[in-house]
Amino acid sequence: MQKNIFRILISLLVLALALPSYAQIFGGNKQTHTATYYNYKTECLEDKLDGSFVFRAWGKGSTKKEAIDQAKRNVLNDVLFKGIDKGKCRIRPLIIELNAEEKYRSYIYNFFNDDEYKHFIHLEKSPKFRKKTPQQKVYGIKIKVQVEALRQKLREDNIINY
Repeated sequence: MQKNIFRILISLLVLALALPSYAQIFGGNKQTHTATYYNYKTECLEDKLDGSFVFRAWGKGSTKKEAIDQAKRNVLNDVLFKGIDKGKCRIRPLIIELNAEEKYRSYIYNFFNDDEYKHFIHLEKSPKFRKKTPQQKVYGIKIKVQVEALRQKLREDNIINY
C-alpha cells in the first residue's frame, strides 16, 4: 500500500515538473515574429579596391522608405564610430576617440540632416531582404560606401588628423 502511494506521488511530481516544458514546446503561445527584436549587424561584402566597400546594412522602420533610409544611416554610423568586423573584410572606425559620438554629435547631426551623407553612399542593384512584423519592417540592403572620400571629408573638417 505504501509502495503504491509512493509511486503515485513520484508520478505526480514528475508530471508536475515536466508539464511546463511540454507547454512551451506544444503550447499555442508561440512567438512567430522576432525580426523586430533582433539586432542586425552591418556586414562587409566586398572591397572594391578603389577606396569603396560594399556592405549589407539593415534598417528598421514603419515603412519601406523609412527602413531603407535608416539602413543608410546605420552603415555610415558603423563606418564612422564602430568599424565593421563581420563579413569578408574588416574596417576600423574612421573616428577613433573616446566618446566620439558625444563629442561630434552636432557635426554628425548636420551631416545627416543636410543630406550630405548621400554623396558617400550608393545603393547597389540587388534584392532587398525583408523581415516584416506587425509593428515594423526590417530591410537589408546592399550599399556601396566611399570610405576614402569620407575619410578625406573628415580630414578637411578637422575631425581626424591621420
